[in-house]
Amino acid sequence: MDQVNKYFIAKISTDVEDEETGRVKVRREEKLVNAISPTDVEAKITKQLEGSMEDWRITAIVESKINEVVE
Repeated sequence: MDQVNKYFIAKISTDVEDEETGRVKVRREEKLVNAISPTDVEAKITKQLEGSMEDWRITAIVESKINEVVE
């Protein structure tokens, strides 16, 4: 049986130090990932952020309602 790729929204939090106050702030962003499963999403995000100097973590992976991207 062929595995069908889906689109997932990966929510990522990154700890960033504010240069003025010295406090650590959390920057949140979302990425749309074309993958087979949440495990595949985690692997792709980890590969993309490999070597990043900032501390980051995936806080959520949710299957998107998007079923096709038209270019």
